[in-house]
Amino acid sequence: MSDMLNPVEIRRRLKEAAEAARLRDRAGLDQSASWLDAASAREMLRIDYYARRFRYDGPPLGVPDQWTAPVLEQPHPVVAVVATMHSSGFVRERAVRALITSGDPSGDRALTVRATDHVSVIRELAAAEVRRRTGLDQADRIVPLLHRIAKRGRGAGLLPEYLRSLVAIHGEPEVWARLRESSDRDLRRSAYQDSRDAGLLPLAEVAEILPREKDQIVRRLLNRIVVDDASPELVTQLLLRGRAADSRVLALVRLTASELDPADVERLLVDRSVLVRLWARRRWEELGRDPATTYAAITRSDVTPAVRARAYVGLVEVNRSVARDEILTLVHSHELALRKVGLVLLKTNATADDIPTLFELTAATNSRVARLASEVLIRNPRLWSLQDLAVLKAAEDPTLRRRGWWIHRSLGGWDAVIADLELHHDPDPHLSVLGAQPVAPMYFQPTASQKQRLAELLKTSRLRRHQLLSIAVAAGLRELLS
Repeated sequence: MSDMLNPVEIRRRLKEAAEAARLRDRAGLDQSASWLDAASAREMLRIDYYARRFRYDGPPLGVPDQWTAPVLEQPHPVVAVVATMHSSGFVRERAVRALITSGDPSGDRALTVRATDHVSVIRELAAAEVRRRTGLDQADRIVPLLHRIAKRGRGAGLLPEYLRSLVAIHGEPEVWARLRESSDRDLRRSAYQDSRDAGLLPLAEVAEILPREKDQIVRRLLNRIVVDDASPELVTQLLLRGRAADSRVLALVRLTASELDPADVERLLVDRSVLVRLWARRRWEELGRDPATTYAAITRSDVTPAVRARAYVGLVEVNRSVARDEILTLVHSHELALRKVGLVLLKTNATADDIPTLFELTAATNSRVARLASEVLIRNPRLWSLQDLAVLKAAEDPTLRRRGWWIHRSLGGWDAVIADLELHHDPDPHLSVLGAQPVAPMYFQPTASQKQRLAELLKTSRLRRHQLLSIAVAAGLRELLS
């Protein structure tokens, strides 16, 4: 699939294609052919749309007189393909007739696009030729466009008619199997849904496809087939032990406690997915086990640090507290996963004794650890002062200053205004532009120290005058109003 191009780039490439056709430039025509062949169905329709729009610099494909009979009769098929998108109906009709005569495969998509033409003669010519091109290789090129055209007014009825012809010639299983392999994402999803509705997806085939399926929509559809038709053993194999969280949840919902292996449920108690853990706990309780006891045992086991970390999260999810000493051990752990979960648990357990450690971690090289430590500070603003934050805000590293600004701004009120003004004064241009436009808070005045700091910052601020005056008036800084 090609990259989505903007209208300017589309018009430029169309002009180059028209110029290559006029000059009989073989290399240029080959380049245009490669571009159009790589375009998706959606992109092909966009290209056709912009090809026929007039701009101040004229139509992208030039004037109709350029597309003479000798030009259209060139052996290179892309010439007629490009001409089918011209704004002139006479040029489009001649180009469609040229593609019909040549029978070249590169014309399949161009003719399909013209099956939506607003000129009835062109539309009927193109649609009649599309109906005749019923080979499976031709269908690979035609059906993705028909699938999108079906949502439009003109040409909408061509898709069901074309599919009926394909089925009559090649058989329903062969046709839908081919469409399920389409590179067009929307068509592929629709083909899977239609195949399921027609009973053309046997369980054995689903079991083979599902483990390697990457499209979430298709995978969900296959999951439903497994849930509806498969035995508990197959549901366990394909879904419960699958790589996708939505599959594991579906299996836990579908299977009863008696149909589950306790080892599988215990493993899912510490799954990465919150929803999987929730359903695993329900089934664990139905098996007569206590999730909290199991989580506590896992935290003391020799499993990987990531699994132990999720066990601590599980304890929180079942409303079991973790001792403060244990939380501090996690915060100081050399294992990143344990340190991160320790910081998460510390949010509601922090004391003033933790502040030096938290500011140290806020300057950590690992951005996730630094953010979690910052969130603990933000959650507990009464445990620290702006003086504690000064070292971070004065650091040489702009990344550390940005973290200090973010913590300061989280205090809200006039502190947020001061933080934004300070950031605007930062010597790093990449950092100074990140400051939000400060807005004075309503209904309360700054403290004396805040007012003094605001006066210092506003005197050298690069804010527009109306913004500066707005803050000065709200803060009661009359000396700045003159």
